[in-house]
Amino acid sequence: MAKIVVLNRLQAARRQAGRTLIELMISLAIGLAITAAVSGAYLSTASTARVAGEMAGMSDTGQIAMLMIGDSIRQAGYGEIIGSDVSFGAANIDAYRSQTLFGGGAHIAGCNSARFVDDTSSTPTCGPVGDVNFDSLMVRFQGDTAVAPAQGRIDDCLGTQVPLEALPANHVGLLRAASRPMVQNVYFGTNNGLSCRGNGRAAIGDAFAVAQQLVGNVEQFKVFYGFDDVRYLNPNTTAGASIRSIRDADYLNARAGAWDYVVTVHVCMLIRSDPDAGRGMSTTSVYQYTSCPMNAVQAAGAMPTTEAQDSAVRRTYNQVFTVRSRSTANPVQNF
Repeated sequence: MAKIVVLNRLQAARRQAGRTLIELMISLAIGLAITAAVSGAYLSTASTARVAGEMAGMSDTGQIAMLMIGDSIRQAGYGEIIGSDVSFGAANIDAYRSQTLFGGGAHIAGCNSARFVDDTSSTPTCGPVGDVNFDSLMVRFQGDTAVAPAQGRIDDCLGTQVPLEALPANHVGLLRAASRPMVQNVYFGTNNGLSCRGNGRAAIGDAFAVAQQLVGNVEQFKVFYGFDDVRYLNPNTTAGASIRSIRDADYLNARAGAWDYVVTVHVCMLIRSDPDAGRGMSTTSVYQYTSCPMNAVQAAGAMPTTEAQDSAVRRTYNQVFTVRSRSTANPVQNF
């Protein structure tokens, strides 16, 4: 009986005994390995999702901004010329401008690495050179008074209706309206963002509204121009293929009447994400990205690259827009 009692006590003691230290260490190591693997997968997924979210946000913002700018550029110089009896040509260029209400103002203008001295003027001049990464662009075109806002009325870049302007004194031809709304949008970069100032206001004598930022985190806004060299030298050149060069605003501002022969506008905008959006995606924050051209030579060739020294994600938008009012073979020749 004594032996049986001893054996039962030994078995009970074995049943109550815990894991050995070695078993605990092995279990802990396995658990840590599993936790590390799961954590690594989570962090990688979270980082990828963060970058994807930043890229999607930048894509939407950049596309909307380029769409707004592109719509203005395509309409630059548009005006109501139906009913005109003007014979176009170099000798009648003033009458030609009067048909589109630009007898007293430019339809498109720009500054290279500078702001306009007065961006409320219809014939603006450029101020001193500032940030080399930001150009300025002014676009003017006729809006529409016949279309209701709900049906897509054309307003300025801030969505404000513009007042009517009287026809110029030298207007030639039949009149369809005694006055017309002339939209004026000025795009420029400041404080790492792209802003616009429109001319929407209640009446002609009222002050322009202050500029508003359209896009934040913009590192570059550069604008270049497709220029019709042949017809600038001879406005009455026979219609046909022409030689177009890429110029910057300084080149055009130095030549009288040169803006009338801009047929395309090349817009480049570089947007940067939040500083740490790309952290963890690579072992180093140094990488190459496509940047905007800094001069006309670069604009005519391959896009330049720049080395980043941070963890921000960047996206570059580069597009060429046609100035439709100048897309004919000769902007001052008979239609």
